[in-house]
Amino acid sequence: MKRLCLIILLSILLSTPVFSAKGGEKGASEQAYEHASNQTIFNRAGDWFATVGKSGAEKARILQERKAQRTAKRSEKEVQKAVRKSGKAEEKAQRKEIQTRERVREEVQEQQGIKTQTWGKTKGNPGKEKR
Repeated sequence: MKRLCLIILLSILLSTPVFSAKGGEKGASEQAYEHASNQTIFNRAGDWFATVGKSGAEKARILQERKAQRTAKRSEKEVQKAVRKSGKAEEKAQRKEIQTRERVREEVQEQQGIKTQTWGKTKGNPGKEKR
């Protein structure tokens, strides 16, 4: 009986949910995006500690500075991400160009009747003759 209960419990825990919000779409729902903001709990907590005991004008100035710093940092990260993405695209284009050159070179050699040496595709050792 214990084994049966354990098997049922494990199967329930390891199974995927049958019902989902949008037919299996991953990520946050639209409702979550509507209520989301850039003010995370970590930012709010840090802001609270930074402004404890300050006057209203000073609090507003500090909060404005911190928000500007966060915005600048976020935009910097987006720029770095775009640079990495463009670098990957350039690298992929270069690899594709090299592959195309090699393919064209091989086709030209085949048309001219030049044998290309392929390593590892022949049976046995082509360098040694049987005695």
